[in-house]
Amino acid sequence: MFYREAGFRALYKHFAAFMLNDVLRKSIEDFPDARKANCVLTYGYIDHEKGLMLEILAAGFKDGNDFKFYGTSPAARAAVPIAEVIEEEIFRFDGSEADFGKSYAAKIAMLKDYAASDEIERTRRMEFFDKSRNEMYPDDVTVVLSKQGLSPEECLVRIIGVGDNFFMGQLMDEPKQDLGHHKGDRIAFIAEKQDDGSIVLCSDLTPDRTFKAEELEDGSLLKEAAARFNKAQTKENFIELLQLLRDSNVWVPCNTAVSEADMAELERAVEESGDISTMIGKTIKTKDEVRLIPEILQNGEHFFFPIFTSAEEMGECSDHFTKVRKHILDVIPMARRNKQELAGIVLNAFSEPFVLTADLFDTVEKMKSRIV
Repeated sequence: MFYREAGFRALYKHFAAFMLNDVLRKSIEDFPDARKANCVLTYGYIDHEKGLMLEILAAGFKDGNDFKFYGTSPAARAAVPIAEVIEEEIFRFDGSEADFGKSYAAKIAMLKDYAASDEIERTRRMEFFDKSRNEMYPDDVTVVLSKQGLSPEECLVRIIGVGDNFFMGQLMDEPKQDLGHHKGDRIAFIAEKQDDGSIVLCSDLTPDRTFKAEELEDGSLLKEAAARFNKAQTKENFIELLQLLRDSNVWVPCNTAVSEADMAELERAVEESGDISTMIGKTIKTKDEVRLIPEILQNGEHFFFPIFTSAEEMGECSDHFTKVRKHILDVIPMARRNKQELAGIVLNAFSEPFVLTADLFDTVEKMKSRIV
């Protein structure tokens, strides 16, 4: 069996042996009994940036149909990309995987940093992607980009997320035409079934509507976009909502925290006044910094950073908190720094809620502004 006929799933999270070539021989120089070896035992994993990789677990010796693998050690580590063995025969060990899993558990545990999100793992199981996948980089697919007035153009796109009936990706090529997007940009794409039953991945990059800053000022367009998406969770409504959010100022409910010294001074002033009502309208200067701590909402085991399209959207909640207006690109870093591990940012939690999950923070930050 060879890689080109078997595909990446034959090696991904599986044990396989390869006969030594020059690259493999050099890779096992520090492995036990390397001088006696004529093959290696490997375990396949995917590095999102480097593609399909083979972690070398042990040197071994193949005698006819029998394999013997020597000892291993955590200190002896080596991995090679699939390109280095793509012409070599693959020897799979399906029946022995449980035993290998125990013997080399420590080695395999070292690969935990390469674990992908549930969304990316799901796309690796989607076989309709396979005809579009890059041979060496299973997370990279060919997408047909289109823009009104230009010819369709194929570009390589790295899958980074999954929506409802669409996918998010990062352009890995620089388009040859002026498509308004460049290498490194985030785009949405869909899987479109053709008349012959084949699947083509495509993305329409025709420019969206632009806005003047004042059109977004009162938050009504963002609120309407959230309502449209909640009613019909299409790719178009989702992208429209994210793009509006990227350019919007939102309201954040915060708790006010003052130092003990300033609180004592405030209490002394109230006591001296004799009647707290006489304090209304007076200005009190604090010596120390006043901190505004965003309120966090909890739903079961999950925590969310609440934002609102307007102060009125907070409802009765606004009476108990200090209201701070910030741009979403300033809010996202605040959410990342929160001491609680957040599931996401929730917009208008008490009316038309929309959750921007934490894995989409980076996507919103890298979107282009539509403000003119």
